Amino acid sequence: MMTISTAHLRALYLLSGTAMALLATGPAWAAPVGPETIKPADPVPAPDQDRSGNQDKDRIEKQDDDIVVNGRRHAVQDTQNAQIRSSSFVSIISGEELRAQPQQNLADLLTRLPGVNSSVDQSRNAAATGEAQYLSIRGLDTAYNAYMLDGVRLAQTDARTRAISMNLLSPFSVAEARVNKAPTANFDGDAIAGVIDLRTASAFNLPAGHVQIRAQGQVAGRAAARGQNPWGGTAQIETAQRLGNLGIYASVYYGLKHTLGESTAMQHDWEKYDNKIPGMIRDNLDNISPRGVQWNVFRNRIERLGGTLNLDWKGEDLDLYSYTTYGRYKLKSWMDQTALRQTDLAPGQINPNPGNTGSYDAAGFRADYGLTATHYFRTEHSNQELFSTKFGGQSRIGDLTLDYHAAYSRGEQDYPLRIQSGFAGKPYIGTADNSGLAITRMVTSIGDRTSPQVVLTDAARAALLNLSTLKQWYVTQQFENTWERRLEGQLDATWKLADQGLESIAAGAKAEGTKRYANSLGDDGALQYYFPLANGSNAPRYDAQGPSVAAIPGEMLGGFMHNSAQVPIKLLDTKFIEDQVRRLSTPKLAGLNPVKLKENRLDGKEQRIGAYAMATFRTGDLTVIPGVRFEHNRFEGTYWQSNEKTGNGFVTTARSYNQWLPSVIASYRPSDRVVYRASVRRSYSRPAFDLLLGPTEVSLSDDGTLSVFIPNPNLDAQTAWNVDASVELKGEGTDFFSISPYYKRINHVLFSTGTTNAGGDLNVWGTSSPIKVNGVETSTLDTSGKGDVYGIELVGRYSFRDLPGLFDGLGVGGNITLQRAQAKVFVNGQWRGQRMPQAPRLMYNVELFYNHGGFQAALNYNYTGDKLYDLRSSRPDTYIQPVSKMNLMLGYTLGKHVAIGASIENLLNAHTYWATTSQRPAYLSNDRKGGYIETGRVYSLNLSYSF
Repeated sequence: MMTISTAHLRALYLLSGTAMALLATGPAWAAPVGPETIKPADPVPAPDQDRSGNQDKDRIEKQDDDIVVNGRRHAVQDTQNAQIRSSSFVSIISGEELRAQPQQNLADLLTRLPGVNSSVDQSRNAAATGEAQYLSIRGLDTAYNAYMLDGVRLAQTDARTRAISMNLLSPFSVAEARVNKAPTANFDGDAIAGVIDLRTASAFNLPAGHVQIRAQGQVAGRAAARGQNPWGGTAQIETAQRLGNLGIYASVYYGLKHTLGESTAMQHDWEKYDNKIPGMIRDNLDNISPRGVQWNVFRNRIERLGGTLNLDWKGEDLDLYSYTTYGRYKLKSWMDQTALRQTDLAPGQINPNPGNTGSYDAAGFRADYGLTATHYFRTEHSNQELFSTKFGGQSRIGDLTLDYHAAYSRGEQDYPLRIQSGFAGKPYIGTADNSGLAITRMVTSIGDRTSPQVVLTDAARAALLNLSTLKQWYVTQQFENTWERRLEGQLDATWKLADQGLESIAAGAKAEGTKRYANSLGDDGALQYYFPLANGSNAPRYDAQGPSVAAIPGEMLGGFMHNSAQVPIKLLDTKFIEDQVRRLSTPKLAGLNPVKLKENRLDGKEQRIGAYAMATFRTGDLTVIPGVRFEHNRFEGTYWQSNEKTGNGFVTTARSYNQWLPSVIASYRPSDRVVYRASVRRSYSRPAFDLLLGPTEVSLSDDGTLSVFIPNPNLDAQTAWNVDASVELKGEGTDFFSISPYYKRINHVLFSTGTTNAGGDLNVWGTSSPIKVNGVETSTLDTSGKGDVYGIELVGRYSFRDLPGLFDGLGVGGNITLQRAQAKVFVNGQWRGQRMPQAPRLMYNVELFYNHGGFQAALNYNYTGDKLYDLRSSRPDTYIQPVSKMNLMLGYTLGKHVAIGASIENLLNAHTYWATTSQRPAYLSNDRKGGYIETGRVYSLNLSYSF
């Protein structure tokens, strides 16, 4: 049963009112509107007649060469018209609409579309940048999407997921973004959720001789308030030139921004409070106990650089094109963390719990001794690059149309220098000389659910909060790198037969080959340097003789979120720590066992061949497009295998499987402004490379039994039957309404959430019961789970008419998605009914907009409900609490050439991320799950000049 809180009813009422207002216009929906009510820019194009089905050929073209003064309004109309005429279920947003928003990140921007929400991997500090990374469609994990740029499948750079990080692309490089939720058979079939279809511009979409310069300046409010670098800005120049039949579009952009994030999290996982109560921790959430708190500050420097060069040649019977895009995302992220935590006791300190060990007292209640103050420094620098190029054309031979292309893309994700360093003082136990039998246990209060506190006496404060007692005990570095190269070629043929009946037949084939590489070094501490110990101590955390936090150059943080940091936060001088790494950690590379350089390496190859056939039947206002697609996949991976019996070395394994994917999409258009749709299709999702072809673990027990663990030797592709329907109505101007119910039945469910390269949790669960294979005890994963996704999307946009004076131009719009995504999966020896990851049950956008003369304004509010972050076995699952954001945009157009604007992102200063242990907001998550994060407001000024 779907329930909605009172807090969200206002948005539902607003959209319901919008729908009523739209329907009340009556004949505007039922039949073409007469000339007296349509402005020259308003006509709706006829339904899409593109016979080839090629996704590059239905670009929206301008009807004249004039610079449009109110480009945003016309951009909205154009995308609505394209959506109405499309042959399948698609949501479209133009580049003009994207660039009008204050964000620079596509994942955040595309959440304005119905049924789309964003997510982020905080295991690498990404949420603290204030930007999202991944996109989810209709309650399915980010890996269930297909990602395309100008019709080319993007290279993947994440080792554990097929999701594509949107960090790589800027809205300045995108002319249009589409989310195709029921693609036809000519699209790749591995799109259970849908296709993220990004498109760059063509010279034939823009006025001849077009040149535009855009500039944006930014100030990050939280960074400014803390005395840190708040400045940022972006510049872009684009041009469209036509030389006879040749069109040239070129664009370059550069952006730099600084942000500051602050977070609070629990230091450790929650544990049982009363150990006498049986069952797993997840079975009784009223019997869990917190274990310390941490406070984090993230300094971020984000750099984006990219460009596009598109060439189009249009002839009478032949079109040729070349589309090339490059994007680079470079993040430098420095984290300083202070904490009050429980650690092992130092020599001379005695645990009073039974046996002088353990964490429970004689009565069985949680009793943690060893209250310690710590400082932790970490960098999460990353470089991401994407290059994509496509060459192709269209030949028209009578009634036969041929579309063909070859394409190459390369993506790379590199963590060039991941630094970690720890500082700690001696545990406080409450005795006069801080030795002997401990008398003070650590107690953590969660009275404020986003600002928990450790209970401290005055004596504890005096002992713990002196930064000169926090000594550095180690420094280390790590490296990671992943890249993928992808080649593809495709040929489509469409034969036009008639205007009614069997209108056309289309068929095509596609081949793609992929090569990938991944490697990492340092996770096991191979490059870790420990500072010398005092007096031969064997407890490096407490007696290391590295410099203290107070002695290292840096600056004290001027304030902190909610004033909750109990340990003073010092932002360490990053060059000082980097110099330590060069002197102390890097020299360890020379003496490293060469095997260490191989143990995490994975080389992979993937080939896919696809072919399809589909037909278009048209009778009157009804169009039916049945189709079938076949795809053959083959994977091959080479990786380092540790084997106690045969020795260590590289091994190669392979896997292949086939998929038949039928589909049928029907559209009924009683007028140019109304379309009813229905669709049934089968789709699938391919497992990520190192989920499918991970190393096999072989061990030999004392009794001679050989045990083998193969992570996924029979891992099936996830498959789904998808049923979609919709009603779409186009009104005057930018008025629009649609309602879209949907249902998906998914087989072979495997929970594996999108994360960055080798980071975060690998949320894969299945049977782990041993089975006998030729006398060898073998354990494997299971993909026999099944899931159901169902929901409804409601979209509305309406401009109020006949308002007096300055009120003319006021309108309201938005969308709501209500959904449920459930699955039965095998976890910890039992079947569990479970929400799917990244699947909020409620999402909505509401916008109040204003267009009058040359002035434009918009106030929009985005809400995403709570969602599952990771699935755990004996412990409570992790959830992301609801996230909302309000943005304000103002703009003014001066004549035909100049537009200025200002915007505020996150106007209400809301949190950007909030992870909890279980769905209960009171139970804040631990540090690696993210905790509670704020990044503040961002203020922007915009200027564009066209000539």
